[in-house]
Amino acid sequence: MRGEREIAHADLIRGLRQFATLRALYASDFYRRHAERLRALLETAHWYVRDGVRPRVRAFLRAVQWNIEKGKNFEGLHHLLARHPLLREADLLFLNEVDQGMNRSGNRDIAGDLSRSLGMHGVFAPAYVELTKGVGAERELPGENTTALQGNAILSRYPVRAAWILPLPQCFEYFEFSEKRFGRRIALIADVELPGGKLLRAVCTHLETRTTPQGRARQMAAILDALEGSDVPVLLAGDWNTSTFARGTRWRALRALLRILLCSAERMQRDLCHPDRGREPLFDVLRQRGYHYREWNDETPTHILPVEVAEDAHYVPGFSHTWVIRKYQPYGCRIGLRLDWFAARGLRPLAEGEVQDGESGVSSVCPQTISGLMYLGRPVSDHAPLIVDVALPS
Repeated sequence: MRGEREIAHADLIRGLRQFATLRALYASDFYRRHAERLRALLETAHWYVRDGVRPRVRAFLRAVQWNIEKGKNFEGLHHLLARHPLLREADLLFLNEVDQGMNRSGNRDIAGDLSRSLGMHGVFAPAYVELTKGVGAERELPGENTTALQGNAILSRYPVRAAWILPLPQCFEYFEFSEKRFGRRIALIADVELPGGKLLRAVCTHLETRTTPQGRARQMAAILDALEGSDVPVLLAGDWNTSTFARGTRWRALRALLRILLCSAERMQRDLCHPDRGREPLFDVLRQRGYHYREWNDETPTHILPVEVAEDAHYVPGFSHTWVIRKYQPYGCRIGLRLDWFAARGLRPLAEGEVQDGESGVSSVCPQTISGLMYLGRPVSDHAPLIVDVALPS
């Protein structure tokens, strides 16, 4: 039975690949026959409920946000989440770029495999059906995708009582892009039951990178709109792609190049680590709706970008690459960006040593970014994880 499902799924993916544009897809007999199936595929959350799950820390909640780069270094990811002195005590994980059935990550069900190996309940929300094997070297790997999904996941050692998928405003169409996909950006929303029956609404999202800061603000506003009308405390986390740049077109790339060339490297680094200081309006949206983020995050970059492999480089003249590389040579041709964040409403982050758990002996730590994580000589992800300890709601 499973083999038949896999064959049918492969046929669905092959059918999607044959169309060059969404317009052609939507006008086709293929789409009329498979629209309901496609809708169900992208609107159905995958649940993982485990027996014997027990929180590591009971006096407070430790949460981690991590863009795991598709789970390609699964062994390193599992090793650190199980053994790192801070990460191993996390009872709530927000994960972005989570593969299911992608060749580049061993065709694993990344959320399901982590849920089982870490002893956590989990929910995986597909955002896209991937119609290629990925980008760069991923395309040359032997083997093919199976279920070919990518999305967001929440793992928890507390019971997850409800979960649903929120589609976000479309700011870039990947179906007609080189990394061809069918789907949309989403937020995964889950109600987690804490001690005493108190609920926490956990929201995991990955906002669009190939858009403008205003586009990301629209996506954030859509999430906050969906959270209105409830007094349940909210912990919102994700890779918000707060690069401070507009991307996705040649004109935007040329404007970005001009800004990079005219701005000092020191000023650029400050701007990229503080995108909330005027260049990313989604932070204004958060403040206006009563959400707090400054005390929930440190100021460390969460992604280090090699200047010579900037994704939009093909939009600008070749000679300009030399100018940019020369400018950033004293900095190792690397620049740090703060892309990943926590924000909250109705909750309070803990300070270093503010609360100690009597059973485990674990003390709270201040909100922080854990940079430079490696496993067997390889980076575990191209993003660093964030940690925050949360006071339990009274």
